Amino acid sequence: MVYRQSPHQLSFESFGCGLSTPLSPNNEWVRLADIFPWKELDEAYQLEFSKKSTGRAAKPFRMLYGAGLIQNRMKLTDRGVVDAIRDTPAYQYFIGLSEYRAEKPFAYTSLCTFRKRIADISELVRNIINDWLRAKIEALVPFKVDVMITDATAIPVKIRYPQDTSLLNQARKNLEDMAIDMAHQLNVPNPRMYKREAKQVWTAFSRHPKSQKRSVHKQVKAQLQYVRRDLRYINEFIDAGAILPAKQAVRLGVIRILFDQQWYMFEHKIHHVADRIVSLQQPYIRPLQRGKAKAKVEFGVKIDASLSEGIVDIERFEFRAFNESKDFPSLQFKCNTLTTRPKRP
Repeated sequence: MVYRQSPHQLSFESFGCGLSTPLSPNNEWVRLADIFPWKELDEAYQLEFSKKSTGRAAKPFRMLYGAGLIQNRMKLTDRGVVDAIRDTPAYQYFIGLSEYRAEKPFAYTSLCTFRKRIADISELVRNIINDWLRAKIEALVPFKVDVMITDATAIPVKIRYPQDTSLLNQARKNLEDMAIDMAHQLNVPNPRMYKREAKQVWTAFSRHPKSQKRSVHKQVKAQLQYVRRDLRYINEFIDAGAILPAKQAVRLGVIRILFDQQWYMFEHKIHHVADRIVSLQQPYIRPLQRGKAKAKVEFGVKIDASLSEGIVDIERFEFRAFNESKDFPSLQFKCNTLTTRPKRP
């Protein structure tokens, strides 16, 4: 795919001529559009494209990155932000359109492709924006502040609360589908997996939440036996030459790790294990000990954020728990004095 620079946007006065009601110059998106470093960001985005590429041109950086800023600011979905841009002239001016058009400027799927494309230059984009903000702040505040404030926090991810029984039941159903598909590939009868019996056992357990505490251990044992049997069938099919699609192969690898972890905890009668999997769809998510009154454990990503010279930056971003104090040596070059926020009791 080739990338071509978009034509220069018309002036603010010219953009408003096509509307029955002109845009307000005090609109936050209009004011931000005129001062944002679009040129530097567009030049950085061009590094992702080869000059010898041919074909359909990609959407301009300003259009998609501006849509992403609107989406985060207004808390919209991919579909929602495209509809909002279609209906809002100020949004269209912000993303660089030459005139207002009562139509969608791009498909919502372009946002997903754009996010994947700029992952390699995310550090460069962040540095450009930080330098631009620092220059703006220095113009307003002539003195330099040699103080840095750092703090770590967690960003929760919306997933279903993980339970050993539900994870194993989901793994069992995925393995049953894989085994049937592989049996069809080899033209052999479906293996005897007792799907109806396993479903009845799970239904009887899930319909009585008040008595689950007494039967969790028994249910985990039953689900582990079902999963172990299904894994044995799949190993036999793989040895016979059956092949799984890439997506199912990844899910199979996650289920193998989940089974090993759950079997280890079941045998040792414990409830914790290193790098515990809490979601089959997002296996990289880890439980984070927060110690809050609402929830002692949260599931998401932990970040180490810093505030220096008016710029908020993310110094570290990991799904596993880490000790933020180890990041101090790498931050000493940014300022001479480091001040950490006291921990909450």
